[in-house]
Amino acid sequence: MLIRDSLRRLLQLQIGALITDFVTGRAAIGEYRRIGLPPLFFLPLHALEVRNAILQRAFHERRSLPSGARQHIARERDAAFDRIECFLSRRTLLDVALDLDAVIGQAIELATAHTERLGARAIDLLHVAGALARESEAFLATDDRQAQLAKAEGLKVITAAAEG
Repeated sequence: MLIRDSLRRLLQLQIGALITDFVTGRAAIGEYRRIGLPPLFFLPLHALEVRNAILQRAFHERRSLPSGARQHIARERDAAFDRIECFLSRRTLLDVALDLDAVIGQAIELATAHTERLGARAIDLLHVAGALARESEAFLATDDRQAQLAKAEGLKVITAAAEG
């Protein structure tokens, strides 16, 4: 079922895939377009995760490329940061706050309830706890474990299959 523009609440999403176009980026972007481009929560967790992913990519490229082939790294890094700012200014991403102590407490409860059965990682627990804290109606996932956890907590899960 497609999500309509009339959602009461916004989608929780793995923002990193949209911004950095890493492994699952194209699939996540395609799914996001398919559901009508609703505004997305951009939690402090996303801000950290995306910023660090961009910087990690630059780090690994600097280590793996010869010095003469590194001139594009800073330009691509800055372009990724600019995309984030553009999404925020257009309100495609909604910069929202969370009570991180409460989210971590919820994540601990989720771990107790689900990790032994589902193999949830700490980052999965934090993403789902954040979605629950924001009372998200849906959760767009590009990761099976995260999707299983979100479903187990009653969130409507929309999956974007990873590209091979």
